[in-house]
Amino acid sequence: MELLDSRRLTGKNLLVPGSAAVADVALTPGEDEAALTRWRTAVVELGAALGWAIVPVVRIWHDRLGASLAFAAPTDTLYAATEINEWAIAQACGGSEALVDASTRIAAAIAGERRPRAMALIEAARARGLPWLFDEDGVTIGLGARSRTWPSAEAPDPSDVAWSELGTIPLVAVTGTNGKTTTVRLLARMLATTGAHPGYTSTDGIVVADETVEGGDCTGPGAARRLLRRGDVDAAVLETARGGLLRRGLVLDATDVSVVTNVSDDHLGQWGIQTIEELADVKCTVASIADRRVVLGADSSPLWRRRGSFCAPEVWFSADFNSQLIREHLASGGEAWWASEHGEIVRGVGPRRNVIASLAAIPLTIGGIARHNVANVLGACAAARGLGVGDEHLRTCLQEFGRKPDDNPGRNEQFNVSGVTVLLDFAHNLDGLALEAPIVAALRARAPTGARLIISFGMAGDRSDEMLVRLADAIAAMGPDRVIVREQPEYLRGRAPGEVPRILHRAFAARGVADDAIVHADDEPSAVRVGLADARAGDVFVVFAHTDRSGNLLPSG
Repeated sequence: MELLDSRRLTGKNLLVPGSAAVADVALTPGEDEAALTRWRTAVVELGAALGWAIVPVVRIWHDRLGASLAFAAPTDTLYAATEINEWAIAQACGGSEALVDASTRIAAAIAGERRPRAMALIEAARARGLPWLFDEDGVTIGLGARSRTWPSAEAPDPSDVAWSELGTIPLVAVTGTNGKTTTVRLLARMLATTGAHPGYTSTDGIVVADETVEGGDCTGPGAARRLLRRGDVDAAVLETARGGLLRRGLVLDATDVSVVTNVSDDHLGQWGIQTIEELADVKCTVASIADRRVVLGADSSPLWRRRGSFCAPEVWFSADFNSQLIREHLASGGEAWWASEHGEIVRGVGPRRNVIASLAAIPLTIGGIARHNVANVLGACAAARGLGVGDEHLRTCLQEFGRKPDDNPGRNEQFNVSGVTVLLDFAHNLDGLALEAPIVAALRARAPTGARLIISFGMAGDRSDEMLVRLADAIAAMGPDRVIVREQPEYLRGRAPGEVPRILHRAFAARGVADDAIVHADDEPSAVRVGLADARAGDVFVVFAHTDRSGNLLPSG
């Protein structure tokens, strides 16, 4: 057994229903059961010496070459809990620190870490059914405009809190492989049309009432807490990414609505998640905490295999009007949303039908060509309805959202640069590229005779060689005349500089792209400069962005 990673899980997660310590370990075939037994024994013994009744949890990875070892622990002593876990793993591997020495050392760590005043306040909030947040920044009771935060060491006595001033706000969590950010942005706009002052977290930052208050990838629980502590937010939409779920867990115990857009083959092999079904289990932890409804993509088979397994009412959506699951769900009296054969967004409950809008009137769908955005619209509508947003507000939002570049930056943005049609999109996995293919084909069909298709693409180093080849295959199938293979220097993730571009280059060449039509660039801005310098008026230049999705890569004009 070898320790690979040790971390805190600050909320509900794949392994336990609340805060926990978890460690990922490599296992040696033939020795794994004995090593795991030694770990279980050691962690329980140390827990008992500290007065903790530890219940060990083991998740063996699909390839049995590793495992995740966890146990529930108090929210305010998670650092000490990781030390317990690490000591037990060391003991399983022949470690020499005696139990009495370890218990003395870690007991001191627990004493220094505990925040009894904050924990008393949290227990009082739980008894009143109020949400709470806890981390190094303090303890918060309530959410957004109905919250208050105190330094954890200075939390008040529960009897001194004005409980009537604290409460919750409408809250949605959105996860999935593709479509999260667009769904989040659209949902926030739908809430804003009702007069709310919403905030949201996404891949591109924290946004409050259309103003970015923090840039960068804000899809983890830390960013969610920062948004939910803001007094100027009266509704919140949280993009909840796989990485944050696996590294830290969920930020809250409940949402009003949870959305799982889809689950597909991406990011496998990280944090012990090696199959699509395991990835679906991770994503569905978000679905498991919904109170009012859980909104699920019916076109994703890993999701529909889980139908009937959630506590909240299930609302399914599909861009396919022939979806069997949608028909079955409606027949059972359930609610579903779909795109009809007549090009309309339709809501159904049992036998009742209600047309919301025509796809032709929804800019985001490009007249229905952008099928992934059709799905995103359906998911957002279903979620917003769960928060009480009416049809007129939905219709107004759908007809306006997407008309301005700032509405959905980095997602199917089109620009004209000196006569060159530029498409900027964040597609970075197989499903995303498959959804972009018909849009690229439509743009190419509209281009003048003799126009060329130029594509810029790069990828983070944490994808396997096989996946990089498959991604290149998907792009080669679009028929590019020229490919700009770029480095992603901020995302090498263990790869040597130039390694990923070389793999992509070989894959493109193997799929028939001429060697002299494959150009290398050092990063995304360089790739855009190279593409625009080479492009002629009428050409179509597709930038599958990874780092900068704002459109700022492009010159004005």
